[in-house]
Amino acid sequence: MSTKLSTQQIGRCGELFVQYILLKHGIESAPLTTDPGIDLVAFPNVRAFLGKRGKPVTIQVKTSTHRSEASDPMCKWLLWEISNDCPADYIAAVDLERQRFWLIGTKEFIQKATHAAEQRSRLWWYTPGYEGGVTKKREEKFVEYEMDVAMPRLFCLE
Repeated sequence: MSTKLSTQQIGRCGELFVQYILLKHGIESAPLTTDPGIDLVAFPNVRAFLGKRGKPVTIQVKTSTHRSEASDPMCKWLLWEISNDCPADYIAAVDLERQRFWLIGTKEFIQKATHAAEQRSRLWWYTPGYEGGVTKKREEKFVEYEMDVAMPRLFCLE
């Protein structure tokens, strides 16, 4: 990213990006005024919602930018961290630089994560193109959660 953004700006960009993509797919969403661990409430278009084809989904948006090792600039990874008591149904893990996100169930996020502390979990993986490192921490292992794969299933768009 060419402009240095604050942590709050990065987070807000991620939330707006997720809302934008959801809306492009006909999924309404609204931010919560205060953040109790839920950033967005989303649901399919109103007619589908009223017709019981879908149910509201709560989403916590976590936004990351690419990180790298000073000793190995080719080693790039993404990192997202949540509280283990996050009340959201799903985590939207956003890669702001590539404008992509993954929708991961909160329980699955915690199961796949490294536990950073007693009450927090971190999920991370290497970005495509890096050949070193741990093979299980590659983005390719999370294809089922990519926005274009997860959204139709989650919001009954199929």
